[in-house]
Amino acid sequence: MITPSRIDEPELLDEHDAPSADVERSLRDLRRINRYLGGVSVYKRLLRKLLDAAPPTSAALRRPDAGAPLVLDIGAGSTDLVDAIANIRPIALDFKIDHLLFDRNDSKARRVAGDARALPFRTGSVDAVTSAHFFHHFSPDENVGILEESLRVARVGVAVNDTRRHYAPLLVVRLIVALRLVGRITQSDAPGSILRGYTLGEARQIAERVPAARRKVVRLWPYRFGILLWKR
Repeated sequence: MITPSRIDEPELLDEHDAPSADVERSLRDLRRINRYLGGVSVYKRLLRKLLDAAPPTSAALRRPDAGAPLVLDIGAGSTDLVDAIANIRPIALDFKIDHLLFDRNDSKARRVAGDARALPFRTGSVDAVTSAHFFHHFSPDENVGILEESLRVARVGVAVNDTRRHYAPLLVVRLIVALRLVGRITQSDAPGSILRGYTLGEARQIAERVPAARRKVVRLWPYRFGILLWKR
């Protein structure tokens, strides 16, 4: 397998004293990456897989009075992904409030500043919990805890996606950096996020440790993986 070794180093965007202009440029970079490199389409596809495969007897969203599914996106950043989904009621959670407040005028998402490891929601209070490009920020043990906590607050289940650790996406982002198409923070964080990432096999090992009724780990294009966990 063509896979670089995993590293675990903090990203500049997570720093509390990063200059605001650099942070805003990085958030704009991430929005463009999601739009043009498949992030939005992968997020939509995986959420649909989760909801469509939910047993009718256990999915609260199938009730006639349920309305649109209530979807909580953790590590939501500037909320562009969860805002891109039609016919849901979105909630965006991030531990940095300045990310949540960035360019929010056209957003429909309710915003919550909080910790994904201890979600400030009651058990079974949302239909689905999602995350994108968030998994790599945490160790395997931390991810098990986050997935368990996400499953706790979900009525249907959890849908997670991230970039696989592989030389191909690493070379792509290094080319983008070399061409100076992104800002200072993204120039550092984009390659680092891939090197902090997980392989498909590693993601599967983590998912198997979560006490879900059903689970599925899928290979997604381009060089991504998805983890689907169902409550029933």
